Amino acid sequence: MTLSRRLAFGAAAVPLAFAASREARAQVPAGSTLDAVIKRGALIVGVSLGTPPYGLTDKDMEPDGYDVGLAKLLARELGTKAEIVDTIAASRIPSLTSGKVDIVISSFSITAERAKAIAFTNCCYVDQQVALGQKSVTLTSDADLKGKRIGVTRATTNDIAVTRRAPEGTQIQRYDDDASTSQALLAGQVQAIVTSGGLAYAIRDRNPALQLENKYVVSEAPMAIGLRRGDPDLLHWLNTTLFMLWTNKEIQPLQQKWMGAVNTELPRYS
Repeated sequence: MTLSRRLAFGAAAVPLAFAASREARAQVPAGSTLDAVIKRGALIVGVSLGTPPYGLTDKDMEPDGYDVGLAKLLARELGTKAEIVDTIAASRIPSLTSGKVDIVISSFSITAERAKAIAFTNCCYVDQQVALGQKSVTLTSDADLKGKRIGVTRATTNDIAVTRRAPEGTQIQRYDDDASTSQALLAGQVQAIVTSGGLAYAIRDRNPALQLENKYVVSEAPMAIGLRRGDPDLLHWLNTTLFMLWTNKEIQPLQQKWMGAVNTELPRYS
């Protein structure tokens, strides 16, 4: 299997064991989620495993990536194990509100609209939304989107940004997950995609022969951990732990490993 096909379809090979035990626990805890997680001995985390370098499967078909690494750090601090549930972008909020997962760490950009439905922690990474295409494609600003086929992942902030900013005549192609969006670019079905800087980095790194490059920055993309509203104990614990992990320089090596760069700081709003 080629690297490009592994990039697009690697997440499909996640062992069934990851999903099997989830359904029995797919219910919102009656009390504090934090207490329920500690009692259960497992932190159930939604991560998209088709969005490298945030989430992917390694050569042994085990979950890996920046978001998975952060989930493991949090579980370690709780004294529990981390159980990863493969969660595509459109399922992140429903997976939280239905109780399928305790938290979502899945290149989850903060927006005011999403905050009506769920709660966000302070930032765990600050990325950018970028347009990615081949060097031969002229694309330096929103105006250049006109007349081009542009791929985005449905129900993401990339989708929202392109829909708002693209001029009339832009052909927006929407895909259900990041793996499909990436594959559309690799197969030449679209001329560019708008995606996270982290994913753009991974696609370029794995496909050097295609001569892909970031064409321009669409917007900044601060990302956080998502959790259910009305769960102050868990929110406080997560923010406290993110602060301590950053202060003790345990998050920075994850960023360097998977993103190739480290945030100067992680913005905090609470």
